[in-house]
Amino acid sequence: MRSPRTATLLATWAVTTALLSASTNARAQAPSSPDEAPALARQILDDSRPEADRRRIIADNPQLSLPLLKALVADMPAGDSKEEYRRIPYIWRVTVAAGKRNQVNEMRPIVDFVVPQMKEPLRDWQAVVLGGGIINGIGLSGGWPDEQLRAIVAGNSDLTQRWAQVLKLAAAMADNQKVFKGTRYDALRILGLDTWNHRGALLFRYLVKGIDQELQQGAIGGLSDMRSPCVAQALLSGFSHYDPENRGFALRALLRDRDRTFVLLEAIQGGTVKAADLGAERLTLLINNPDPAIRERSRHLLIGAAD
Repeated sequence: MRSPRTATLLATWAVTTALLSASTNARAQAPSSPDEAPALARQILDDSRPEADRRRIIADNPQLSLPLLKALVADMPAGDSKEEYRRIPYIWRVTVAAGKRNQVNEMRPIVDFVVPQMKEPLRDWQAVVLGGGIINGIGLSGGWPDEQLRAIVAGNSDLTQRWAQVLKLAAAMADNQKVFKGTRYDALRILGLDTWNHRGALLFRYLVKGIDQELQQGAIGGLSDMRSPCVAQALLSGFSHYDPENRGFALRALLRDRDRTFVLLEAIQGGTVKAADLGAERLTLLINNPDPAIRERSRHLLIGAAD
């Protein structure tokens, strides 16, 4: 039998151990502060570290999206494209995660930091942040990037002017064959926040047969975000020559609002799109659509047609 003293000591030891363990866990789980962002960025950019660890730092610190972004680009030599593109995958991961969270208060300072000052060029990493990160991320979350960008620039005349400049710079970047193809994709995504009258023709040019599939995907993504009754027919114009992945992106864009969905149903009726092209998930979405008009027409066209 344990003595009362031994029992007391064991109990004290157990409590102390539990408190120390809780304290250690609390420190491990405590969110990093903005002051730690430069050190974290160095770890992210350390090629000797496992890739999973570098990604985990980003995933574990959503509250540091802006400080991490600033640290990732802080000492990047101007004109050193090799170093810029070494960092771009991590710059993208930080900002697409912010876009997916789709919170204006988080995205506003990122956009303000990234959008070039007047008469300054649009650097590749900036296009990646805006097109591939913020805009793409908002779309992946189910939101409309144009709505969020209006909220982001609202009341800030300087940022509004700089954003208008970005649209012009992105148009030039999209057509610049000297720019890395993935970054031209991001520029095309930026143009989706312009109007059909301004940039619809440019995006349409990238849908034609023979265009590189990645650039074609960027144009499909840009048109997906563009608000215009012309978008649906433009997307369908190249459906027969899109690769399977791009067909999927086009169908997702066509199902994004009511008017486009009816244009898609007309295309199915006319044979431009086959019921089999839809896949089970999209087929189910149409025939069980909450909109009674879409649901009725879809069932008339599609039930039995995909068998």
